[in-house]
Amino acid sequence: MTTMLPARWTPLAMTRGIVRELLPFAVGIAAWQILSSLNIWPPVLFPSPMQVFQAFFADLGSGVLLTNMAVSLKSLGIGFLVGAVIAVPLGYLMGLNRASRDFFDPLVNLLQAIPGLAWIPFAILWFGLGQGAVTFIIVMSVFFPVLHNLLTGIRTVQPVLIEAVQTLGARRMDVIAHVIFPATLPNLMTGIRLGIAFGFRSLVGGEMIASTDGIGYAIFNAQQYFQSSRIVVGMLAIGITWMIMDRFILRPIEQRTTMRWGLMRDGLDNT
Repeated sequence: MTTMLPARWTPLAMTRGIVRELLPFAVGIAAWQILSSLNIWPPVLFPSPMQVFQAFFADLGSGVLLTNMAVSLKSLGIGFLVGAVIAVPLGYLMGLNRASRDFFDPLVNLLQAIPGLAWIPFAILWFGLGQGAVTFIIVMSVFFPVLHNLLTGIRTVQPVLIEAVQTLGARRMDVIAHVIFPATLPNLMTGIRLGIAFGFRSLVGGEMIASTDGIGYAIFNAQQYFQSSRIVVGMLAIGITWMIMDRFILRPIEQRTTMRWGLMRDGLDNT
């Protein structure tokens, strides 16, 4: 007895999927190789794919790349956790209580327009050069996407869901636990995903200026010595790390959360 595989799991479909995923990268590398072969810029300013490939494996073999990436991911993890731990309770407080929302909203609107990297001078003054300063910069970058998306989720909960459980005798805490919290999970996961993306950007900028280690510092240090291939290695390491995290961790969690709770949307602004 043979088992029929879903259409997307057949060898032909999987091969097409892999080709579709890899084709943009292949085109990009080909264009990169052509540009480097034209010698418009000297190799010290515009390295070829082969030079970057060699530098990548040299740094990987020496352990430098993994060490710097570990330092950066540690800063990102700490900064994200601190930012999310502050943003999530504040988001529910503002979303569920009008007085709190009226009090915090002007301050949040003012601060969210300030880029995380603008805090670098204060971060250095308060924490000195190192991981503390970088972590603070990441916190300021992660906080606002998480808070904003959570508030959006709370405001779009369907009022009919609230009314339905209230007619069954549910108290306010029951409404929050069984309606509002599940309904806001899709937006919260979107905020977490965006927060980590913004944190990555601030991480690199912060390490270039306010740190003496990490992948951002490695990129900046390579620029000082005209090691353009190692600059590209650092950039690719950041991009590849983000793609792996987003593709295999963040995006699946967001999709499953949306599938589970995504119908509980559109239209609540609590008083």
